[in-house]
Amino acid sequence: MSVIQVAPRLMVEDVNRTVAFYNEILGFAFTKGVDEATGRPVAGWPAPVRLAYAEVASGDAVLAFQSRSSLAAVLPRLSEARIGGSAVIGLRCDDFDAVAARLADAVPFIKAPHQALRGGRELSIEDINGYVLTLFDTP
Repeated sequence: MSVIQVAPRLMVEDVNRTVAFYNEILGFAFTKGVDEATGRPVAGWPAPVRLAYAEVASGDAVLAFQSRSSLAAVLPRLSEARIGGSAVIGLRCDDFDAVAARLADAVPFIKAPHQALRGGRELSIEDINGYVLTLFDTP
């Protein structure tokens, strides 16, 4: 087996609010969504409806967000799962200094820019759902 893409799907309470955070704070583009009420595809942002599912992208990185009720309907064991958690989502960026400067004015750092254990630099923030995002450059 050869994995050709990793696309984390994160459970959230409010898909629209989450997409807005990733779009406005991190610069991700909305690529597609699904209307919570009808199950129909949604192509434009801002979405005119409440979303059950959405994908955002930046470069080759894709993240998906799914509402608790929608995801629990497919995977019932997640109905009581805690949103957020201990996973760290790493996002390699091409202009670390610019990203760090923009984020410094937008969100609090969990960990300010620093030399990373693996080499290079990194910083960590928390998204509006409690997920930890570590943005880094290459060593």
